[in-house]
Amino acid sequence: MIIRNFALMKESLTKGFIYYIITSLFLGCLFMCYIQGDSVVGKIDFVGWVFFIFSCISHAALLELALFLVLFLPLVLLRCRRVATTMFVSSVALLYAIVFLNMQVYKIYRFHINGFVLNMLTGPNPGDIFQFDESLVLREGITLLIIALVAVGAWWAAHWLSQRWRRNYNHWAAGLLVFSLLVANGLHIYGAFVVKPSILLTARLVPYYFPISMSSDLEAMGFERNILDIDENDGGNGELQYPLHPIEAQPDSAKTNIIMILIDSWTRRALTEECMPNLWKMAQEEQFFANHMSCSNGTRYSVFGLFTGLQPYYWPAFQGSHQSPLLIDQLLSEGYDFRAYPSATLQSPPFARVLFHHVPNLRTETSGKTPYDRDHRIAADLIGDMPKMAKSKKPFFAFAFFDMPHSLAWPEDKPQHFKPAWPYANYATLDNDTPVEPFWNLYRNLCHATDSLIGNIINGLKQNGIYDNTLIIITGDHGQEFNENHNNYWGHSSNFCVYQVGVPFIAHIPGKEAKTYSHRTTHYDVVPTLMHNYLGVQNPIEDYSAGRLLTDTTPRLWHFVGNELRYAFLLEKDTILTKEGAGWIEVTDANMKPVDNYQIKPKEFDKVIKNLNRFFR
Repeated sequence: MIIRNFALMKESLTKGFIYYIITSLFLGCLFMCYIQGDSVVGKIDFVGWVFFIFSCISHAALLELALFLVLFLPLVLLRCRRVATTMFVSSVALLYAIVFLNMQVYKIYRFHINGFVLNMLTGPNPGDIFQFDESLVLREGITLLIIALVAVGAWWAAHWLSQRWRRNYNHWAAGLLVFSLLVANGLHIYGAFVVKPSILLTARLVPYYFPISMSSDLEAMGFERNILDIDENDGGNGELQYPLHPIEAQPDSAKTNIIMILIDSWTRRALTEECMPNLWKMAQEEQFFANHMSCSNGTRYSVFGLFTGLQPYYWPAFQGSHQSPLLIDQLLSEGYDFRAYPSATLQSPPFARVLFHHVPNLRTETSGKTPYDRDHRIAADLIGDMPKMAKSKKPFFAFAFFDMPHSLAWPEDKPQHFKPAWPYANYATLDNDTPVEPFWNLYRNLCHATDSLIGNIINGLKQNGIYDNTLIIITGDHGQEFNENHNNYWGHSSNFCVYQVGVPFIAHIPGKEAKTYSHRTTHYDVVPTLMHNYLGVQNPIEDYSAGRLLTDTTPRLWHFVGNELRYAFLLEKDTILTKEGAGWIEVTDANMKPVDNYQIKPKEFDKVIKNLNRFFR
């Protein structure tokens, strides 16, 4: 009896393994169908095709392996062979159906099934978007039936093959799948390191596929990062259609200088007369946008939106296509002297190669042991360059990026303005009952020091006679939360409430009198304001940006914040619809309290997503 049971178990495991191999290959073929009709096809070279094929096969194998190990293997070992077969075949058929339906969603919205889609399908009036007419239902039903029959038929094929299966076939089959996994991830490591478009642009096609990247590790190991060059005149820029139409400009001969000052992790609450007297005074005397929103809760994506005028959803496409922001190209074409003064390096996040790769002689780093030292250095360098900039006949664009408030560490040998204050932030000790004052005072000390440096820059502009002919923008990349909502959120990059995405925005606009604006403005509005008002661009703003003019009071509903994986929409009354990385959505109010039974309006959502995707081909 024991021998017979062992033989039956071995036979079932052999059938299950063969079934796993067959269905993994078929699922890989389904994944390959995602590329049909996609704009990226024309940009894929031989290496790109090898990566895409092996990524589809290896990703399918991993998904099926989970089903094999969880639903089939344990039940076979428990001698429940029929139940194991039924569970395995049924789960594979269901997986096929989900992958097929997800393909339909992806072709409409360019993202895979997530909580937004499920919310619409389970809410009222899903037919406003998804047309369930009889012919479509019949066609989809037949296709799903065929897919189910393939899943069932594969078991019979596995049964037939098991009679002819040799032991060494197991090694060859397993070796093929492991080989595909190694090839796919190895090529992606290479593609991410050298920014190879044909690899990066195809990785997004495979649903919920996250291959390995080791760019930082390879750089730390001493490998030189030689970014691949692409011919920017060869067939456009990959999957992007940015701008929608060629830029037409009629710039004024008397060009205005532009300075953009960015403060990392600058929350609105810090802009007070006590904490930041220079910027507080400037906010009263210049143009102050009191309801300004960033486009992310982290540096990488907020700076991207600020310089491109597009949602950070496009970061991977820009990186893969080597696309340069139109603002940068327009500044350079109009003869602007582009100067960067970064405290933290522009190499990580890779702003130097994603946003500023067309800028000649770009300064990417600043010497100094601490953010305090580096911030003082960039302020001194900018002020020191002003006499030369004032004498030059070329207009200039200067970008200064201060880092002290983000560092959350105060030098031991420097006097503190606000007390009691921590010397540095120890996030490991924070909880919902942590007293806020010493942490808040640490942050305020850093903001106070930053304010002093910016005050010196403003005085330097005035002393060199260039203040009146210089547009000055001062804002933050994102905010900084100090448990204001009393739900144990500290810092940034954790949620999309106003404390993490709301930032001050001050502008000195030559010839304009003091004014405070209360309507919502966003980082997306900076590019169209500069392009339209200062660089003479004649195109409609919709041609190249998701923003509007800063002075446009039209409501900014469905404001996108986040990145391509985890993002949110800020709706009316600051309701926050957050799509988590795993695909599900969380709906909260402005204070991060859950909103139960929220239903997305299908027509409205359809319009928003199509507008979001309009710069894809």
